[in-house]
Amino acid sequence: MYSVEALSKKIANNLRKELNYDDDKTSVIEYGLYAFFQIGLSILLVAIVGGILNVMLEALIISFVISIFRKYSGGAHASKAFNCAIIGALVSVIPAIIFTKININTNYLIIVGGLVYLISIIVTYKLAPVDTPNKPIKSLAKIRRLKKGSIILLTIYMFLALAMIFIYRESSNIDYLVYSICIYFGVSWQVLTLTQIGHSLVNGMDSLLIKILSIKGRN
Repeated sequence: MYSVEALSKKIANNLRKELNYDDDKTSVIEYGLYAFFQIGLSILLVAIVGGILNVMLEALIISFVISIFRKYSGGAHASKAFNCAIIGALVSVIPAIIFTKININTNYLIIVGGLVYLISIIVTYKLAPVDTPNKPIKSLAKIRRLKKGSIILLTIYMFLALAMIFIYRESSNIDYLVYSICIYFGVSWQVLTLTQIGHSLVNGMDSLLIKILSIKGRN
């Protein structure tokens, strides 16, 4: 059975042989395939677990907010795509369950949303994009483009969250408040992964998963 990493490498190498790509182009294709498979695996796992627990839409909102934001801002990564998918499912599904069970005050939610936006803008402006050792970002123009994209996306998210609150006030459908807080949480988690604290948290979860999976593999 192929891992995501091995599958991406195999496809990229096959394309290299067929189309005579050089090392740089092959590396770009391999990274793109890995990102595509990783996101697909994460979304599929979130959808399955969320569907079983009856919070699929809420969990997918969190997952998409994080995934799209990560495309621009970067952030902490697990060592394996499967571990990343499991962490993504936990981070998306567990909060979704909680948010569907709690009472939400719109005034407090607006205040919290404002604080989330302010802190997120500051952290994103200071730290984004956060690259990885395997894929460092060296171009200053690309850094500026990704940072600008991150800030624009943050602003779009905040307007979407406020729109959900406005729709709730017009319709009294509590689901829209839940969608709003899901957006806020997705932004908060992704911003956290830009920081050293977030890296330590993700690395700790990754290490725990490696131990659990290695124990199961020996049984």
